[in-house]
Amino acid sequence: MPLSLPMFKYLDIRSDIDCSLGMQRSLPLIIVFLSFYQCSIIGVLQEKIPRPEFTFESLSIKEVTLSEITLKMVTTLENPYPVSLPKSLLSMDLNIEGNRLSRISTDLGEIQSKQSKSLPFEIKIKYTDLIKIYQSLPGKSLLVVALNGNVKVPLPASLANIGQDSITFPFQKQREIPAVMPSVDIKNFKILMPSKEEITSQSNSSAVASSALSFLDGLLSGKSKSQSAKSAATAGLSNLDLNLKTEFDLQFENKAASDLIFQNLNYDLKLGGENFLKGTPKEIVSNGRESTVKILTAFPIAQISQGLYKTIQTKTAGFDLKGNSGMKVPGIPEGIDFQYAKTGKFSW
Repeated sequence: MPLSLPMFKYLDIRSDIDCSLGMQRSLPLIIVFLSFYQCSIIGVLQEKIPRPEFTFESLSIKEVTLSEITLKMVTTLENPYPVSLPKSLLSMDLNIEGNRLSRISTDLGEIQSKQSKSLPFEIKIKYTDLIKIYQSLPGKSLLVVALNGNVKVPLPASLANIGQDSITFPFQKQREIPAVMPSVDIKNFKILMPSKEEITSQSNSSAVASSALSFLDGLLSGKSKSQSAKSAATAGLSNLDLNLKTEFDLQFENKAASDLIFQNLNYDLKLGGENFLKGTPKEIVSNGRESTVKILTAFPIAQISQGLYKTIQTKTAGFDLKGNSGMKVPGIPEGIDFQYAKTGKFSW
């Protein structure tokens, strides 16, 4: 019996040692389990935190001019947070027919808290940058434009619980654009001399008719350039209700491959810095890549200033032509806005 007590002590000691060793072996497993549990909780919480939403709304052709084509892309970014997002950083490559034309980087601006914001951006493509592509693809009337990039939204420090300092939204978008490089010229310009009968019928006296006939003969015939009256006012014709008929063509030509159809065109023409004619012609003759706008109009003799008199008499003028038109291109479903402006010098 005296031997039994040490045995019990021995057994108790072994039991304590075994328990201690078991705890030591289990401790790493417990730590791993707790870490996994903590990560799971954080993951669930982060999944429940709303994230900004990005939408690529559209890529359209805004307008065509004599020097460039402008595309307009519209994206939308929704900020679900109670704080503003200070930046929305756009970075993208512009590719045409697989050729990288440029890389664009810009800040589309701040997104206010709890708001959805439209983020429009215009892309201007100059024809000088397209000439080599046109030359490598002769006869190709529609070109594929591709945008490859992303919008990066840096997150403020107050949103650190989201677990990242920014959110990036990649995108790819493509569409077709016409192969265009338009030009415009003034052709077949004429100012027509009214008949003696037309002048007499619109004059309230024979003296006014005689003055008008002499004034217009010196202005348009080129025979007499020594008369003293150099404007309608100095010739005493300010109240003469008579118009000078004028006709000319606006010749539009596309030097690239697309056919162009102009609609509802208007023009504003200045000669020698003086307002001359403006209007919306009815007749447009389209022939593939060439269109001729036939303009038949008139302007009042009473508006002939000294500067305009000199311009008309010499039949050489610096001109300032501008206007706009709708444009249809085969293969492009929507209409395109065409804006044109040209300055130069011409003779008739």
